[in-house]
Amino acid sequence: MFGSEVPKRIANFEIIREIGRGGMGMVYLAKQVPIGREIAMKILPAQGDNSSEEYKEAMGRFKSEAMTVSKLEHENIVRLYDYGFAKGMHYLAMQYINGYSLYDIIQKRKPLPIETVIEYAKQICRGLNYADQKGVIHRDIKPQNILVSKEDGKCRIVDFGIAKFKRDGRRTMVGIAIGTPEYMSPEQAEGKNLDHQTDVYSLGILIYEMCTGNPPFYGGDPVGIAYRQVNEQPKNPSKLRHDIPVRLELIILKAIKKNKNERYRNTGEILKDLDTVISEGKDSIFDDYEIKASAKYSFRNDVLGGGYDSMSDVYDRNGDNGNVRGFVGNNQTTILIWMIALVSSLFGAIVILLVILLQQVR
Repeated sequence: MFGSEVPKRIANFEIIREIGRGGMGMVYLAKQVPIGREIAMKILPAQGDNSSEEYKEAMGRFKSEAMTVSKLEHENIVRLYDYGFAKGMHYLAMQYINGYSLYDIIQKRKPLPIETVIEYAKQICRGLNYADQKGVIHRDIKPQNILVSKEDGKCRIVDFGIAKFKRDGRRTMVGIAIGTPEYMSPEQAEGKNLDHQTDVYSLGILIYEMCTGNPPFYGGDPVGIAYRQVNEQPKNPSKLRHDIPVRLELIILKAIKKNKNERYRNTGEILKDLDTVISEGKDSIFDDYEIKASAKYSFRNDVLGGGYDSMSDVYDRNGDNGNVRGFVGNNQTTILIWMIALVSSLFGAIVILLVILLQQVR
């Protein structure tokens, strides 16, 4: 879409290298002069025909993102440092996150360890809940729009290009769905006017994907996926992953209810329920592991991914008499075999004694 050559310096920013690109612009690593701060610079180059509908749409999203992010200051939302126009290019100077997108992490490690799922979900909840309180609806929550820092494992929400303020009752494009089909709420897929509960649904899909490795509906054409968002019920996550905590599954299923009146009212409610999953411990199989931000990537799936056959095993191992109940709960088959063998031995001994007694009587 964009063919303009980017100069080595724009305003007071020195361009270092390209780090990404999309349909609405390119992103560069740059250095802010004279303070030397590294930033991520999103650039929308001018085109030969700036009056084209494609360019106008890109320009509208660019300005919308600048206006939106400028009003948000939260540790789980990327910060905006500057917005302007120089050398024929619109630019956004934003906080640079040295890390990976959540999409890349899921693709490399899917499914993610449950503790990591809960920790990431809580951080994203905090960012979305703050945005909601500021009247901002993101409308495009997906793994590609979550960046995770290498240094501390902190999640930050990015790309507010199609976000809108709740007080603006107008649709961006009447009757047309805008967003990513795999993460769209049913009302978003139908092109209806949206409120913050569309972000609740998208977050539920994102947590589902972290747990299972894929969103519930994917593949095929975008229209088909959007249709399924409206008309089909997803598989329960526990059908795809046996070790998912019961409470976490209930949170996901409530967040992705088709009828938004049956969903969580906001991401703050999801955050409260996620806190109970961790604090109770009994619904999680990772009680022996301490959550540390600096070690989120150190958990291995083969260590954290199982070892229990049922939720009853989890409760047994965590109770006051866990040693006895845990042994019985995890060795029921062995104990049953030994009992059968013992009964058989006793029965055989009795038969032999009876035979001997009969012979002596004769």
